[in-house]
Parts: sequence; C-alpha cells; structure tokens
Amino acid sequence: MKAGIFDPYLDTLGGGERYCLTVAEILLKNNWQVDLFWSGQKDLIEKAQNRFSLKIDKINFVDDIFHLKKIKIDPQDDLNQIRTILSHPLLTHHKIGKILKNYQVMHQYDLIFYLSDGSVPLLFAKKNLFHIQVPFKLKLNPTQKLLNNLKLKISRPTVICNSNFTQKFTHQSLGQSGQVLYPPVDVDKFRVSKFKKNYILTVGRFDNILNAKKQDILIKAFATLSPHHPDWTLVLIGGSAQDPDQNQYLIHLKKIAANLPIKFIVNPPFARLKKYYAKSKIYWHAAGFNVNQDEHPEATEHFGMTVVEAMASGLVPLVVNKGGLPEIVNHAQNGFHWSDTNELVLLTENLILNPEKLKTMAQTAKDDSRQFSKENFAVKLLGIIKS
Repeated sequence: MKAGIFDPYLDTLGGGERYCLTVAEILLKNNWQVDLFWSGQKDLIEKAQNRFSLKIDKINFVDDIFHLKKIKIDPQDDLNQIRTILSHPLLTHHKIGKILKNYQVMHQYDLIFYLSDGSVPLLFAKKNLFHIQVPFKLKLNPTQKLLNNLKLKISRPTVICNSNFTQKFTHQSLGQSGQVLYPPVDVDKFRVSKFKKNYILTVGRFDNILNAKKQDILIKAFATLSPHHPDWTLVLIGGSAQDPDQNQYLIHLKKIAANLPIKFIVNPPFARLKKYYAKSKIYWHAAGFNVNQDEHPEATEHFGMTVVEAMASGLVPLVVNKGGLPEIVNHAQNGFHWSDTNELVLLTENLILNPEKLKTMAQTAKDDSRQFSKENFAVKLLGIIKS
C-alpha cells in the first residue's frame, strides 16, 4: 500500500506537523510505503525525529506537486487580510495540464493525507483524507464557494478535524463537518518524577503569530504570584524557527522576565523536554487569552497537545477557557479553566497551598490523558482509512 502526505508548514515542526508525521509513523508500522511531498530541506526528518521522538526514517521524499506559496504572516498584519489570503482558491493550480499531471501522480496512491492551509485541493488518490487543523472562519464569495464545492465533489475526501471546536467552524466554512480525530500523544513516553520540584511549566513556540502562546501574559501573572511564593519557578520551553538571538519576541520575553525566577529553554531535544515535564507540578497555558473566539477562532488553541503531555506527566493544567482546551481539561476535576490573570493566580495559589489537592488532581489528569493516546489515535485512523 502506498501513501502520500502533504503539509505546507512542515519546516515549522509544530503540532500540525507532529500530527502528520505521526500518521506517517503509523502507516510505516503497518507496512505502507510513505512518500512526503516536499521540496525543502531534507534534514527535516532528522529534526522531527529528534523533537517528536518518532520513527520515520523510512519516509521517502518526492517532489511537491502542490507548490503552495508560503505565506509569511507578520504579527502586525490584520487578521482579516490573513484569512483572505488563506481562503484564496489558488486558481493557478487549476490549469488543465497541471490537473492532469497531478492526477497521474496521485492516482498511483492508495491514500493521500493532506493538511489544509485553508484552501481546498483537488485530490485523486483512491482514498483522500483532508485534514483541517485551524478553525478558519472563511468569508467566501459565491464563486469561491462554488469552486470549493466542486473540488470536494471531485475529490470526495474524508474530512478530519483535530477537535470539536475546529469541526464547528469547518462546517460553517465548507458545509462539511467531517470526523473528529484528536491529535496523538504518546502518553506512555511521559513519566512522573518522584522528586517533583516547585516548577510551573509552559510549553509553546516562541513567536507571536496567529494562535500565539502568549507567554508574556504568563510572565506578568507570575510576577504577581512570585513575591508570595518565592520558592516557585516559572519554566518556559519552546521552539524558535529562527536564531534565538534574533527572535525579537523571545528577546522581549526575557526582558520582561528579568529579575524573576524564570527559566527559558529553547529548542530542547525531546528527552530534555520530558525531564522538565516529569519534575514540574503545574502547567500554564495562555493561547486564546483576550480572543473573541466567535470572530477569530483561528487565534485560539485549536486542541492543545502540550496540555495532554503535561497531564500525562502528572501536572495539573490551568488553561484559557476557549478553543479546544475545554475538550481536554475538565474544570475542577483534572485541571482548571481561567479567563483572566487574577483568576489564574488565585487558582494556582490554591493548588500551591493545598498539596494534597494538587496531588489528587495530578493523578486524575494523568489518568484522563490516556484517552488521547497514540494507540487510540492509530486504531481510529486505520478505521477511517478502511471505511
């Protein structure tokens, strides 16, 4: 069996990329040949294996037949402009010669797994999985809607969303709800240290685009908490696609964190990340803070894989009550939802002052993380492929 995978943002090595490459790993384990449509740097597989702890060295690189133009998003860009770009039907891809060439290539595949950038592709494999990670609220004109409907009828893809939250907006934009297949987390690779430290941990890339992780909000909250609990440390771990010394957002974070007990760890290997998960006690997550999720759902956390990793490591998560996060965290059972920084500080202080409560909730969080295991993901994925 032969599968082809396409992800236009592969070199960002974010959550969507882990999702796609885990699909590749599962298919490889089940004796599929897996091709990756990619014309960029080939060392990405090695980097991905390092960061995500995946066994994907048998992936084959093939020419990128989709050739989506990379969209450079400036943090200052108007979100309406971003959505307009992402929803563009990319008419250059509909030239007859190009369609026929792509048909010849894709028709050789038993499966195409395609991560959407907001546009709808033409897919010609025997089975087409059209994966939507971002809940874009697309405003399409009648021509764009007609074109998308036509492509969906031709491709007949199985639409897969990463959360119920994303599914809701996918139905609004495309008229198709699709199936929800929660992202895979290899929960068995995470452990709980017997020697937990007074660490509050947050994990997320160090940039400030689209669904920004908003570490600046967490630093300010910690500045309020820290004087009352000086033996606690905030640990910020994340990736930086550019040289960390040139990352202006990261530089800004370090500046506002000066003189506070805060650690920064940039681009760590997976093994080091796991160690910090294992020895931390509380997990903070701020993506979606101050966002109107009905107007800008793309600016929230669409699921939250790092939250599940934290739960699997015995941390109690405190997350913004928006996006896909409430699908993971059950308020006051395995973690807490918060809406403003005062609430975040008060909930955290309550856990710090009640260590038995912290311990009990941490165990519940660990148990609940199993519903998002890689094993469950594999069973559901293979079931979808066979259906």
